[in-house]
Amino acid sequence: MKSNTIVIIVITLLLAAGAYWYFFTGTGNQPPLSTNNVPVNQAQAQFETLVGDLKPISFNTSIFSDPRFNALVDITTTVLPEPSGRPDPLAPIPGVTGH
Repeated sequence: MKSNTIVIIVITLLLAAGAYWYFFTGTGNQPPLSTNNVPVNQAQAQFETLVGDLKPISFNTSIFSDPRFNALVDITTTVLPEPSGRPDPLAPIPGVTGH
């Protein structure tokens, strides 16, 4: 019984090591991460220039500690379901005669 448990543990470890090697060794088809590529056309060159000019975005989160913000009250109203209309809205209404 003990030897079966040891064999199962060894096989599990070998499978885990094989899965790790297969998925995480970086030998797959990964795109290059360098930006040393020469732009293909003017639009791509302009886009890369504009992307390089972007600055990181930061948000001022001090509003969340403002007492006025914390004093806000939720005033949502529950929307009650309405009955659906007639299956064919263009069909004549029963009991109504038109001239």
